[in-house]
Amino acid sequence: SCLSNLVVPNCNSLSSSIDSQELLPSSSPAPSSAKWRLPDSCPDPCLICQSRPKNGCIVHGQTGHLMSCYVCARKLKKRDKLCPVCRLPIQSVVLTYLS
Repeated sequence: SCLSNLVVPNCNSLSSSIDSQELLPSSSPAPSSAKWRLPDSCPDPCLICQSRPKNGCIVHGQTGHLMSCYVCARKLKKRDKLCPVCRLPIQSVVLTYLS
């Protein structure tokens, strides 16, 4: 799994659980192997899976880093990984809504 050496921000191994309601089909529809992309309103995708918006804030102490989606951030926490940004232990993950 790519999470074991998470220093590489463009790892795609976590994208197996894509929520299709958050994604739009690409312009060339292919039946079973369709590619998915984020809506244009989300220019800043998760640095881990590159398929969902950054909405999982990794919290440690009084600070946090918003660099991944909630799904990937929870996987990091569950696997006792360190914050990929600052290498501090992850205390919690907060689902974050930007407006």
